[in-house]
Amino acid sequence: MKTINALMMTAAAGLFSLGAWADDTATASTDTPQRGHRDKRNTVWIIGADPQTDDVWVLKGKAIDIYATTVKEGFQQSGVPNFIISDRSNKAVFGIGGFVSFRTAYDWSNVIDNKDFVTYDIPMLKTPSNKQRLLMDVSTSRLFFKTIVNTKALGPIETYIETDFRGGDNVLRLREAYVSFKGLTFGQTATTFADLQAAPTTIDFQGPNAYTYRRNLMIRYHLNISPSWEFAVAAEMPGVSATTPTRAAYVIPQRVPDFPMYFQYNWNQGRSHLRASGILRTMNYYDNTSMNTQTELGWGAMLSGNIALSKSASFFGQVVYGEGIENYIQDLNGNGYDLVSDPNRLGRLQTLPAMGWMAGLQVNFTRNWQMNAAYSQVSVWDKNDYFAQAPDAYRLSQYIVGNLFYRISPAFNVGVEYLYGTRKNVNHELGHANRAQMMVQFNF
Repeated sequence: MKTINALMMTAAAGLFSLGAWADDTATASTDTPQRGHRDKRNTVWIIGADPQTDDVWVLKGKAIDIYATTVKEGFQQSGVPNFIISDRSNKAVFGIGGFVSFRTAYDWSNVIDNKDFVTYDIPMLKTPSNKQRLLMDVSTSRLFFKTIVNTKALGPIETYIETDFRGGDNVLRLREAYVSFKGLTFGQTATTFADLQAAPTTIDFQGPNAYTYRRNLMIRYHLNISPSWEFAVAAEMPGVSATTPTRAAYVIPQRVPDFPMYFQYNWNQGRSHLRASGILRTMNYYDNTSMNTQTELGWGAMLSGNIALSKSASFFGQVVYGEGIENYIQDLNGNGYDLVSDPNRLGRLQTLPAMGWMAGLQVNFTRNWQMNAAYSQVSVWDKNDYFAQAPDAYRLSQYIVGNLFYRISPAFNVGVEYLYGTRKNVNHELGHANRAQMMVQFNF
């Protein structure tokens, strides 16, 4: 106990003796424009440093650099936080950050019953209750914690925990939690089948309907083969969303992980890349007719990338196609399209072919102004006459987004956005929706 108290007193003394080295240039850490920003003027405390003998400014800069090397840039990723604590040797670095994000939106013409702009949820019929609506939301506000500890046996070991308030009734929800070292990752983070830099920055928390994004439990191995080539493969926790015929079949606990992998080529000092990805899935269910466990194979292939057109503009996009991978596509996730009934085989289920593609442009007019525009589309195709028994089933959707962000300071961002979406059913029913929204966000 005396030892613990002594350490706490030493830490407190170090904090008070060095003081806070901060100004209004704290880095942003969010899915808004300042992704992965590295600013040497963060608030950094060096525990145990001696201002008389140590070059404290150099120690602080190294602590920020160590943290910045672990930042994953892209969709909904957190950057370098404002507050970093390090020991005297920079062998242990701890960061704590997050943001408060206020979003308000106005919907008209077939209001989507969702905080996010999910085109799958667009209603087909206009009613007085879905004509117009005002929304306000702060549940995307976030907290995160990261440690990087340098060890002799394994080198740097990174641990990370991230939360937001998107649980039921706005309670705290775990987004990510993992430990990573030597290219290995154990825990929950963005799926290996997602290209985080191939999607636009949006105020909409859901993002484009065709984007292959979800957070998954996994064991992943990542390897930088050369400065230009990298590779990753993972065993990820399977989750199957199925539409089953009444009492004829039901999904059972899964036995085999999903296996995503990718090869990526980088150029232009890492500002541009192309990625080829694939995924294999085995999905188990029980057939009550034959009283046997059945397995269907799911597979997918994707080409994605982000290409710098100039110092201020970049093009991004992806094309994904497969069967039984609907749970990895934003618009279809959780809507029962991984497996559906097969009308030609009593008690059996089948996969459906699906395709998603999106393309967009990001332009940084100045250091403080950024514009994003993107188009995204998802399609589901018939197989073994499934659509004949489901005429009101989802067939196709479109998602169009345009936005403008202004960075008042590196920590304070505002933005405006327009969204337009359509949903088309098998029977050619068509619904469309509009949303205009604004964001005010402060990062710490």
